[in-house]
Amino acid sequence: MSNGDGVLAAVTRLQADYARYVDGGRAEAWSALYGSGGVLTLSDGREVGGAQELAAFAARAPRGVHLQGVPSVEERADGDIDSVAPFLFVNAENGSMIAGTYSDRMTWEEGRLVFARRHIDMKRTL
Repeated sequence: MSNGDGVLAAVTRLQADYARYVDGGRAEAWSALYGSGGVLTLSDGREVGGAQELAAFAARAPRGVHLQGVPSVEERADGDIDSVAPFLFVNAENGSMIAGTYSDRMTWEEGRLVFARRHIDMKRTL
């Protein structure tokens, strides 16, 4: 496996865990995917940071299924990783759907890849 393959595998795992934890109601595990200074930003201007605030955000999230497209991944000279991927969220309660894009800055902390910043750009509600 080349270094690029290893990075892609780590990115894919982080993104899969994000969906699996929030969809499964595992707010604490979901918030631990963010680094020590990790921040979530939303297209409406909200910004959520800190383990407790992130966990509270995830606990309030509607139940459903996050489907993510194949990410575009770029390794940066400083070791961080930039990634962009489309997503679709299907709300289990009412069947509504949200399409958008995740734009991520990921970093390595204590040997694992975490979100330094994840921006959710909600483009359309269906």
